[in-house]
Amino acid sequence: MPDIPKRTLVAMMNALSTGVVPRRGLEYIAVGRRKETETFVSDLEYTAEGGGAFRFISGKFGNGKSFMIQMIRNYAMDRGFVVMDADLAINRRLTGSKHEGLNTYRELVRNMAVKARPDGGAMESLLQRWIDGVKERMSRESGVSVESLPADDVARRLGQETADMSGLTYYQDFASVLESYWRDVSSGSRDMPSLRWLKGEYELKSEVRRDLGISNMVTDANWYDFVKIWAEFASRIGYKGMVVFLDEGVVLYKIQSKVSRSNNYERLLSMFNDIMQGKSSHLSVYVCGTPEFIEDPDRGLYSYEALRSRLVSGRFENGYDNYLGPVVNLRPLTNEEVFVLLRTLRSMHEQLHGYESDIDDAMLETYLRTVNCSVGVGMVTPREITRDFISLLDTMHQNPDVSFSELVEGRTVSPDRDPADDLIGDLEV
Repeated sequence: MPDIPKRTLVAMMNALSTGVVPRRGLEYIAVGRRKETETFVSDLEYTAEGGGAFRFISGKFGNGKSFMIQMIRNYAMDRGFVVMDADLAINRRLTGSKHEGLNTYRELVRNMAVKARPDGGAMESLLQRWIDGVKERMSRESGVSVESLPADDVARRLGQETADMSGLTYYQDFASVLESYWRDVSSGSRDMPSLRWLKGEYELKSEVRRDLGISNMVTDANWYDFVKIWAEFASRIGYKGMVVFLDEGVVLYKIQSKVSRSNNYERLLSMFNDIMQGKSSHLSVYVCGTPEFIEDPDRGLYSYEALRSRLVSGRFENGYDNYLGPVVNLRPLTNEEVFVLLRTLRSMHEQLHGYESDIDDAMLETYLRTVNCSVGVGMVTPREITRDFISLLDTMHQNPDVSFSELVEGRTVSPDRDPADDLIGDLEV
């Protein structure tokens, strides 16, 4: 196994030991998922060409949905995309009566990331990179130093750089705010209403008119239009496009009010149609959820006929996997794939702590057999297998007198409950 940078290794093991998907280093532990990965790579290539994709990633709790999202996210950043991601929650949905959709936009912008800023918070650095690039081009063309360029000339050039985005809804307001941002930066102002506007932090149009001289702002009803603007803007300033990830789709499934649930599904449908009909460009969206979130005929996406007709499997698939459709179903990892994962985790643990484990391949097989042979309980997920195995390695490393058989053989493993089952008993309106 290749040496993993210490910082990455520590972060990975800390995350995996608590059942959390690490942000970095997923390429070291990726097993299986070849066909799924090929689909997402193809999506990114099409997005870079000016198109996009909208897919639902479906899988049972702990079966690798968040892992898959994070892996695509890292791959996209490495290849020059801007990414946004948000976990849906009680106060973050697609629409609602208490700014739930706007809260989702705010979270997406807060988590905006690029390769140089992979942990989010990249919006300002992205804007500054663009402005610096424009100023350098102006300096080369005019022979005037960057520091001596007139602010008004830079403002006009910034507008020219994005003029071909004028067909997008709210473009004029967006362009005006970019100019305001430049003027704030060039004047050294600390109060920057332009950033508040771009982050969706305004709630009153009167305040927007007072501070920026425009009449529109990001709202619960129009936030997706601004995501489209960000995607096109990213492609104009040197990135290949934008990829948006929405995890925990089960939150929508858990909404108690049928009207509120339908409103969210309708918003999802409009986004789906927009991308699939080619009305947006350089933008792909992935929504992650459980099979129930998609297939439940009473509360899932299938309960909304317009979505069901678009997402249901074709009549001639006959049970075969289809990784090119709108729903990508993550199959469970095979025992062979899980075994490879356990070997990798063992090597990582040895590398982190600088020792050689007493757990050999035969013991790994015993561990996996013990997990799989637990009777009277539901399926134990890769997340649980990984978390418990790291705990086992930690215990044996710290207690050399304890034997593997004493800790593992004959034990019964109980699966975790889906934490989504504890979601506020069901979301109210």
